[in-house]
Amino acid sequence: MLPEGIVVQTSKPAAMDLSPASRDAMRLPAPLSLVIITIIVSLLLNLLPWGGAALLSHPDFILLILLYWAVHEPRIVGQGWGFALGLIMDVADSALLGQHAMVYVVAIFLAQLLRLRMLQLNVLEQALHIIAILFVSQGIGVLLNLSMGRAFPGYGMLISLMLGALLWPIINLIATIPRLRRRSTGVVS
Repeated sequence: MLPEGIVVQTSKPAAMDLSPASRDAMRLPAPLSLVIITIIVSLLLNLLPWGGAALLSHPDFILLILLYWAVHEPRIVGQGWGFALGLIMDVADSALLGQHAMVYVVAIFLAQLLRLRMLQLNVLEQALHIIAILFVSQGIGVLLNLSMGRAFPGYGMLISLMLGALLWPIINLIATIPRLRRRSTGVVS
């Protein structure tokens, strides 16, 4: 028996919408081994002996991979990875110590700012965001070089922006191959 004045609600409350931010099913995180392997491969691609026009027009593979993982796995790859790999590239390119590190950290910061927006878009629309991030990061690198008295590298470097955007869907495809992902059919509910 309930005292007077207390009313018991017998109907069920409306169900809460607990759907994820994106419309896709939530995936389990990528294994750390996949992240490290892709970073090593991109580092090796950056360290190839590029020469002539290819030296200016090849995309920064490490930056592209770091941007991919910063967008898709922000708990694993962040600005610390960008700083460390930037220092490695500074030593490898005989550049001003900290130049690549600063460029990578700024690019990853921009990717983290745009992360939720990018996850709502398809891969081709994400590539447009990547062009913008690459343009800002390459602009910072050019300004640093110009402030040190070096010559302007030329407009051939804009080709690397386009190649980076063209590589974005390929990187997305390779990094999300189901057999490379740990229990890729598992959906977090």
